Amino acid sequence: MTLDDAPFIDTLSPAYDADIHAAHRAARERSWLARTPYGFLLLRYEDVHWCLRDARFHELGAGALAQAGIAGGPLHDWFHSILSNKEGEEHARLRRLVAKAFTPRQVERLRPVMRATANEFLDRVAPAGRSEVVADFAAPYPVRVIGSLLGVPPDDYARFHAWSTDLSLAFGSKLASELPRIERALGNLLDYTDGLIERQRREPGEDLTTALIAARDEGDRLSPEELRAMITVLIFGGQDTTQCQLACAIATFLAHPDAWRRVAREPALAASAAEEVLRYEPAGSGSPRIATCDVERHGVVLPAGTVVHPSGPAANRDPRVYADPDRFDVERAHPQPMLTFGGGAHYCLGASLARAEIQEALPILARRLPALAPDGEAVWRTGALIRGPERLPVRFAPSAAGAH
Repeated sequence: MTLDDAPFIDTLSPAYDADIHAAHRAARERSWLARTPYGFLLLRYEDVHWCLRDARFHELGAGALAQAGIAGGPLHDWFHSILSNKEGEEHARLRRLVAKAFTPRQVERLRPVMRATANEFLDRVAPAGRSEVVADFAAPYPVRVIGSLLGVPPDDYARFHAWSTDLSLAFGSKLASELPRIERALGNLLDYTDGLIERQRREPGEDLTTALIAARDEGDRLSPEELRAMITVLIFGGQDTTQCQLACAIATFLAHPDAWRRVAREPALAASAAEEVLRYEPAGSGSPRIATCDVERHGVVLPAGTVVHPSGPAANRDPRVYADPDRFDVERAHPQPMLTFGGGAHYCLGASLARAEIQEALPILARRLPALAPDGEAVWRTGALIRGPERLPVRFAPSAAGAH
């Protein structure tokens, strides 16, 4: 086999967006990788797992901007500054410092906030019997959580959510056409972050911003530029990805009402159900990598400079690892770690927070809205690394606010 023999998947086509899993399945039966307009998509679990842990592949990072013809400017500079686009010892150093601050305790202290937030938003819609669940729940829920984590005043939530929404356009096919809007949002977010850091220096609290300011590792600490970059990534990443993942979860359960009723009856299934949702319908498609040298795999040479995309969604449905992978099973035993959050040195820092948010939201949603059903057509985000419903109308039996 040569690279030219690999099947082709048009990842920019409406047909791909309509059913990515069917496209992955058809190509995966023929080959371990597929050609795409931007490079090569890795389709099988063992190959995705390998790529994520092979130091010869680096994050594409600002290379994605180069593909869109962007060689400088504020967005280019920000891409170069963020943790996920660092490699080697520089990346390891930043991870060590952030790990000193972003601890399991930081996540666990937010679980009561998650539960209270979920119930508050459901109180607003429960009497109506109808909801556009992205606008009413999936979008504002992670905003409240990440705001509480970072010490952001509630009055600022709407502003930084709007900026993050615009910034998300940088991670999709609209990057070039929406660049002015993206860079305007980024500028606002960076200015806001500077003010947040200054405020938490003056008035330290129990929040993650304060902890990052204070983080030390054998005398080392985050520089002002590194601190700024880290907090902007947390503000952005803690909203958009979780919003899309929650919307994916609700859409999945709408298609599997028996599983929804089980979670309503058996809240102890929340952790298992959350894990299965993350496997079955992950919002993140994985981060593209670039080969830093010639790399041989399965007798095929990937030349230096080749862009490869280790696909978490494709790996998570590989029948070589998961029995009956296209079946949604809230009690599924996972023989291998699912790859929704990546792997290796670049494993997602926010994985534990995202898991907790879904674990807390699902049983509350299922208990309070047990008869959840579609109420119109869902509209999904297209042409983006982070996917999920942008609009998801639902109906349910009306109930009184406060019926927790």
